[in-house]
Amino acid sequence: MLRVAAVAALLMLVAMPATADDAPPQGAPLGEPITSPAEITSRMAGNTLSGVLKETGESWTEFYCDTGRSLYEFGGINLGKWWTKDGKVCFAYEYNNYQLPRCFDMFGKSDGSLAFSGIDDAGRPLTFLSGPPVPGDPYHLEERALHGCALEPSV
Repeated sequence: MLRVAAVAALLMLVAMPATADDAPPQGAPLGEPITSPAEITSRMAGNTLSGVLKETGESWTEFYCDTGRSLYEFGGINLGKWWTKDGKVCFAYEYNNYQLPRCFDMFGKSDGSLAFSGIDDAGRPLTFLSGPPVPGDPYHLEERALHGCALEPSV
């Protein structure tokens, strides 16, 4: 009899609907949404971000040129483009002929750190975590890339 009562109590707890109090705090854990194109651009243009891909723990670094180009180091240096669209930041890269653009929601925390949240082709989460933007190109990605921040004739 005690066993039946315990199972019934557990079923009632599981069946209870979630309330607003059960939801995580607004902006947690990635930070507050950044959706203004001007704010996104101010955090990126002329700055370097670096951090980890949350799902794999792999490190990444990217310098965002004022021209809308980017230099992305994730293994080797990859040339890319970045822009804002519909309150998100979008990227496309040379390694796939700029054919698979991907857009991310951007979040910021009070310490200046940023997060980019999106999904991969299979619908799984992609979460790029970064420290605060660093002015300029401290890792010299532009010097090490073939075209640097200059737009290629084909782009």
